[in-house]
Amino acid sequence: MESNFAFSFADEYTQLLTELHEYYCRDQPEDILQYCASFFNRKLEEQRATFRQRGTGVDQGEEYHPLAENNTSVFAQKDLEYNQEEDEEEDDFDDEERDNFSTAPLSMAPPSSYNRGRRTSVSAESIVPSTKHDYVTPIIPKTSDQLERIKKSVGNNFLFRNLDEEQHQDVVNAMAEKHIQKGETVIKQGGVGDYFYVVESGTFDCVKTVGGSPPTKVAHYEAGGSFGELALMYNAPRAATIVALSDAVLWALDRVTFRTILMENTSRKRRLYESFLGEVILLKSLEPHERHKIADALESIYFEDGQQVVVQGDVGDQFYIIESGAAAVYKVESDGVRQEVNHLGRGSYFGGKAFWTLLPGKKN
Repeated sequence: MESNFAFSFADEYTQLLTELHEYYCRDQPEDILQYCASFFNRKLEEQRATFRQRGTGVDQGEEYHPLAENNTSVFAQKDLEYNQEEDEEEDDFDDEERDNFSTAPLSMAPPSSYNRGRRTSVSAESIVPSTKHDYVTPIIPKTSDQLERIKKSVGNNFLFRNLDEEQHQDVVNAMAEKHIQKGETVIKQGGVGDYFYVVESGTFDCVKTVGGSPPTKVAHYEAGGSFGELALMYNAPRAATIVALSDAVLWALDRVTFRTILMENTSRKRRLYESFLGEVILLKSLEPHERHKIADALESIYFEDGQQVVVQGDVGDQFYIIESGAAAVYKVESDGVRQEVNHLGRGSYFGGKAFWTLLPGKKN
């Protein structure tokens, strides 16, 4: 029974976070912590007001349990007994709880509207990297202007913010064009979500229904906007409805393609990095599993020709390995003359001493 409770709480947790994310995207508050605190306080007051209207007997200071319908609930009584006798043996408590389930009928059914508006369990497909290393990222043709609009739209989205340059490009290339007619429902509240959308043209309204109340408009989208990003993480029911106010064009990305791109990209880079790290003299003495961990921790950083990577005199807190390209090492002498002292290529590394000691770097 404990596992059932855990799933129930996980569903409510997911619903609350999804709703908070939607309101945050709509309002864009400056004080994020205060905004989140106000959101949860408001939800708590709404819950308590609902309990009072139903006459459940739950007061402001009482902790609510989802299955507690009245003050005589077996669970409420058990919580009270447990708080009064904190030093009671854990196994005795478990025995009593099992006895309650085995000998007493479950007469405290949850309120009829308990599951109204709540999400069901969320899940996602298991994606396994291809073993033949022959996966080809789908590329949907787009104009340069379309590519720029999509990149700008998803640039600040929390799901895309930490993608590297290659992953970001693969995701944008995989988006497919969808034509939507005026009045068409793109997303329906409660329906299973599979796609993330970027608006190429047209306008959309986002409406939400809570309980039996009329639909309420919570957001508006136009060219450059995006919605449905949570569908890329799991196939949970949609939290709101999206309706086209005009003929429109969307760019759509499904969850399986998104996760496959990330999985294949990560797997390919891991293989590349592990092979590459074996060429680095500093790391040759490591065991394969140790190089594997380093490969997972590496982050690709791209530099333009002539761009400075490390500046002499700055505190060094990064360790660099050249994956491709070349780098020149310069040192400024005491007389102010700058001269090249080394030239580095693939497999070369620098910043190690500064990384371990956090001392100011000696060279550029």
